[in-house]
Amino acid sequence: MIDEKDKDIINYFQKDPRSSFNRAAEVLGLAKGTVKARYEKLVEQNLISPGIGMNVAQLKFSHALSFIEITDPETEKAILDYFNDCPLVTAMFSVSGFEYNLVICLVADKREKISKFIDTFPLSHLPGVKRRNSYFIKETEGYSDKPFWLFSPPTSEKNIFDDHTCQNRCGACGVISQIQKKVTN
Repeated sequence: MIDEKDKDIINYFQKDPRSSFNRAAEVLGLAKGTVKARYEKLVEQNLISPGIGMNVAQLKFSHALSFIEITDPETEKAILDYFNDCPLVTAMFSVSGFEYNLVICLVADKREKISKFIDTFPLSHLPGVKRRNSYFIKETEGYSDKPFWLFSPPTSEKNIFDDHTCQNRCGACGVISQIQKKVTN
């Protein structure tokens, strides 16, 4: 498990991920070798992931949030499992204390790709899905220029700049049939 020094290292690099081990050691009052070794151990244990943050709003990428109310835990698990590999899905997380209990974050270089995803996948027709609402982040002056950061680890299979092997052919994607098969068995 992690101790106070590990927590300090995590907090430090969370605030300044581009900092050097020398600078972290100086600020934290630890030896550079200690900071480096502990940092690498945290990465190895999958407790932290070094990565890059991109401000997709400044890149003029479209982004949307899809809120889903799910009443069946198997359906939620299936959605999380199968959409994990979708190149448009940058994050999914469960929420509580809110009408909806699953949020899917979508990012694409063109708004049409996200619209196609939303229109193609009739998630509200799945067993155990009560409703779904999707909202594009407003692309208006003064709002769209607000930072929207997308963080990805350096080993991520998802490259938002490349054409994906699926070619973003959402209509040909078998995910919905896979989810339906999983939740009806």
